[in-house]
This record gives sequence, C-alpha cells and structure tokens, in this order.
Amino acid sequence: MVVVADRKSPAEWTCGSCVYLSIQDQKCLGYGIVEVTPTDAYTRKNIGYLWAIQQGATKVFDTDDDNIPTGKNIIFENSTESVVGYRSDNEGKSVNIYAHFGRPDIWPRGFPLQEIDMRRPTSYLPEYESLPEQVRNILSPPMMIQQGLADLDPDVDAIFRLTHVQELKQVKFCKKSPSIRLSPGTFCPFNSQNTLFSYDALWGLVLPISVSFRVCDIWRGYWVQRLLWDVNGSLSFTKPTVDQIRNAHNYLDDFNDELRIYNQTAKFIDFLDSWKSTSKDLEDRIVDLMKAMAENKFVEYRDVDLAERWVKDLQNVGYIFPKVTPYEKQTVQTTLFAHEEPRLRLQKTRQLSNNALKQCQLEEAVIDPPMSRIQITESRVVREDSAKFKDILLIVNFNHPTYAAITPYLSIYAPYFPNIAFYGPKVPAHLHDIVTEVPYDKGFTGYRSLADAIHKYPDYAGYLYTNDDAALNVFQLAQLDLDKVWKRVPDLASEVHDRKKPPPSDWFWWGKPEIKRVWDDPQALTADQRNRIAAFSGVDGLVEISAPGDAAYVPGRLSAEMAHVLDKFVEHKVHLEMALGLALVAVEPTEKWEKRWQEKYLWAKEERADWREYLKEGVGMIHPVKLMTDARARKDVALWIESVNVV
Repeated sequence: MVVVADRKSPAEWTCGSCVYLSIQDQKCLGYGIVEVTPTDAYTRKNIGYLWAIQQGATKVFDTDDDNIPTGKNIIFENSTESVVGYRSDNEGKSVNIYAHFGRPDIWPRGFPLQEIDMRRPTSYLPEYESLPEQVRNILSPPMMIQQGLADLDPDVDAIFRLTHVQELKQVKFCKKSPSIRLSPGTFCPFNSQNTLFSYDALWGLVLPISVSFRVCDIWRGYWVQRLLWDVNGSLSFTKPTVDQIRNAHNYLDDFNDELRIYNQTAKFIDFLDSWKSTSKDLEDRIVDLMKAMAENKFVEYRDVDLAERWVKDLQNVGYIFPKVTPYEKQTVQTTLFAHEEPRLRLQKTRQLSNNALKQCQLEEAVIDPPMSRIQITESRVVREDSAKFKDILLIVNFNHPTYAAITPYLSIYAPYFPNIAFYGPKVPAHLHDIVTEVPYDKGFTGYRSLADAIHKYPDYAGYLYTNDDAALNVFQLAQLDLDKVWKRVPDLASEVHDRKKPPPSDWFWWGKPEIKRVWDDPQALTADQRNRIAAFSGVDGLVEISAPGDAAYVPGRLSAEMAHVLDKFVEHKVHLEMALGLALVAVEPTEKWEKRWQEKYLWAKEERADWREYLKEGVGMIHPVKLMTDARARKDVALWIESVNVV
C-alpha cells in the first residue's frame, strides 16, 4: 500500500508495510507530473499511481479511506466468460449499473440526469459462450478495469443525497447478481473507490487537475472508457465488496462542486462517443483526447500539460502501453444488431440476473431489511391496463429488416399487449423464433402478415395490425369497441374509383390491373362481399377503394373471412393501400365500423419532422414515428399514451 502525503500530512508516518510518500519524497522522485500537481488536492494520488507502476505493479487497487472491506479479501473477477455482457439500449448511450444489482431507483454519481428512468429495462448481450470468437472480441473484449460496488452509503450525487435523506447509510445491493461487463459504445460513470486497474489500463489512472474534487474521478472514468475501446478493453462492475462509511460532507457544497457533472455529462458523453484520432499509438491518443477535451471546455489546458507529462513519466518508468486497435463504432453497432436478442425472449443472461435478484428478495430481505428494496426491471412487466387486450393479438409488420426497432417497440407496448407477433423480411438467424419471415417487397403486400397471423393464431378475440413505424395510443384504443372494425371510413370523393370513370387523382396506383384480376376471380370475393362494396361505393362492378395501410383492427368474428380475402389479394399482388380498405369494406358494412377511431398520417416532410405536435387526445395512431432512429421517441410516445385525455 502506498499513501501519498499532502501539505497537512505529517512529515513522517509509519503503519506496518505501508509506503509513505511525504511532500519532500515526492519532489525527489523526478516525475514531471509533480511540478504541476496542486497541493491540498485529491489529485496528488496521481503521484502514488506512478510510483506503484515504477515499482513494477501489474495491478493497482484504487480506494478511499472510508471504504471498509466486508470480507478478508476483496475479490474481483478473473474469468471473462463468467461475466454477463451489458449494453446501452436505443434510448441513450449510458447504463445505470445499479439497476442490474437491484436498485434502478438509485443512480451513480456522474450519471447523466437526462437518462434517469427507473422503469427503463436493462439490456443484456447474449451469453458469452454462445458468441463466435470474433464477435466476442468486438462486443465483449477483456476486462481491464473493474469497479466494485459499495453498500450502505454508495457513491451517489448530491441531488440524490439532498432528496433521499432517509435512504442514506442503509442502501444494499444484491450480492448474488453476476458481474457485468460493458460493451464498447456503452458508458457508465465509475469512481476512484474500490476500483481495480489491470496492467493494460494503468495508463488510465491519471486524474485531471483542472476540475473539482467531486468531478475529477468521474471525468477520468469517462475519458478512460473511450480509450479502453481503442485497446480492445472493457469496464466491468462487480457486487459490493465494501461498506462505505462516508466521511462527513456538506451536501450543498458537494452540489456546487458537482455542477459541472450536472451540466456537462450528457454533452461529454456525446463528445466522447464521436471522438476519433488518427494516431497509431495510445500515448499520442491520450494527449489527443485531452487536447480535444480542453478545446471543448470539459477541462482546462493545464490538463493537456499534465497528460503530456504523465505519458512521458510512464515511458520513463518503463511502462509498456497496450497496442491500439481502433474502435469502429459502426462495426460494433452492426454486430450488436446482428446478435441482438429482443426482450420478447428472456435471454439466459437476463434470466440469470433476474433469478439472482429474486433470491435476494426472498432470502435476504427477511434478515436484512434494506434488501427489501431490491427491484427487478423485468423485460415484460404487464400493466393492469393490458386486461383490455389480453385476448387481442398485436401484429407488427416490418416493411424493411430494421429489427433494432423491436427493443424500443417492446419497451412501449409489451406492458399493454401480452400477445405480440412480429413479421418482416430477411430475418437474421438469431431472430427466427421472434420474427416470422415474409417476402421482401418493401411493404407492397404487408397485409399478408395479418392474414398469416389469423391463420396461425385463429383463436384470438381480435387482431390489431400495424407497422413498426406507427405510434399507437393504447389508452385511446382501450376505449374502442373490440367487436368492431377500426379503420377510418374511405372518402367517397377521393378514395373510391369507379373504373369506368377517370380516377379521382393522379395517384400512381389507380387503374392498375391487379384489382381487375381480383374482380375477375370468382373465388376472390363472394356475392355478399361484392354487394357490400357496391352498397358503400354506389358502383355496381369494378371499383377501387384506397386506404392507408399502417394500422387496422379486425374483430375475431370477421377474422377468417378477412384472411381469405387478403390471401386472394396476395395471390393477385394487390398493393397494400388498394387492398386493406377494399377488404374491410367487403367483410363489414362501414356503418358498423368504430366511429371513434382516429388516425393521423404525416405525408409532408415538415409534418414528419414535427410529429410530436400531433400527439393529441383522441388520436389512436400516428404514422410515421421512427422509434429506432429517434432517441427521444420512446419517452415522448410513452408520455403521450399516459398523459393525454381519452375521448
């Protein structure tokens, strides 16, 4: 153990085998960083880090005086295979690792305030052993830094401490939870307490000197994570191995010291996520990144000087920097997508985590009351509101293989719809049990998904068909009659075409031969169906009816008839928007349709950019809303569902 003195420390001090570096000792070491490291500062630890490396340390355990080990040994993971992979989801770049250990209601100091959401499900990678070796190296590189959690008074920010006074000094995390490793591209703050640095990460020990005491280790943690990805390394978190008996602090002073964290963390993460360097050596990249941080005002330029001195000192003491294998963001994202397991299926990794939390809840809460606060962010928490749709099948059609949208889609709708079926083209192998494959015709016959689902699952009370880029207001839909068709009645003037007359507009699909083939096919439409079409349209014979095809509901009593009609339309290759309206009119008179159904289509470019403006009461469906590409879309749609008045 090495203890680094400061001005208020005694000139001499001994304690067993501890090495004590007095102020005078530090000046004699010959390190460049000594000249620029301030006194009366936490960052004097930098001198101790460097001294340990010079003595040949292969690992450095970073801790504080108020962390008390709970066992004889502080144990960290040695095996990459035993650690569960953890990643950020489509909602942001950060993860709250406290949620994995059973406390989603708490967040670590340095976590971006904009991403605090205790209902946000955790995102896990598939089992390490199930991944090909090349994929392991991309998504689950070796652990180089491990942060152990702390019980009782863990490292949270002053906002939490000021607003949750009753919880302080009695927080417990689940010790049965498996350790987790963050995939590249995923951020989580870590501190200088109970943290183990392996040899290949010792370059990342340096604490910035131009920011406050409450910021320096958090800023270090973030920039080090970004550089870890460039040396094929990862950050991991383990169960609590210490109790923190926190030294006395003034929480308002802490709050003021942490203002940079509150104001800049989200921007800092965005900056790090997009930062690149052309330097081939890690030594240069360290300085490159610190310069960029100074240019963007995350630190001051004296930290650039510190970084240059730190790198030179490391070289002088014989430290060997790891080789650079540049992080490729697109490669990681593509690989994640190719091996992503949607939350519709409970992966073994998630199941392992959930089982551990359940054991903590059941076994330890009896003898350890704080453990009763352990929570599980289940992947499919079914709300009471879902009772309305317990016998309804939600059919989600993908016109394109954009399956990264499955996870955000489920995060919104799975709590309301217990039964969901996904359809789409070019389904990757790992999603075959989640998505039913259909031909890739870019949605031309997307309605075939509705027909297939009715055939495959014939016993539901109703079938709600939609596309992945349509937003549904569940509470509004819950007011509608499940025994009626949900679809806007086609407009007779603009959406009905008597083929004996000119079309109502220059729309491309009017007058195509496919509809004529349907009318000429005696098996396609029954006499009753043709009569219903004639009664609605006022046209006796060949007529076309158009309707947008991104959402419609078919009650179970009409489902078999509807599926037969749609099968025939697929056979004759009728375009979606020429098929769905005509089929619905054929099977049910429009006067029996649900009159309260409202749908909003955003055809203009400016409307699509401002889609949030149309999240209003009474509207049951809006199209398009790209959940996959809009980071705020999930929260905004969820807020729409929960906040607007139903009519």
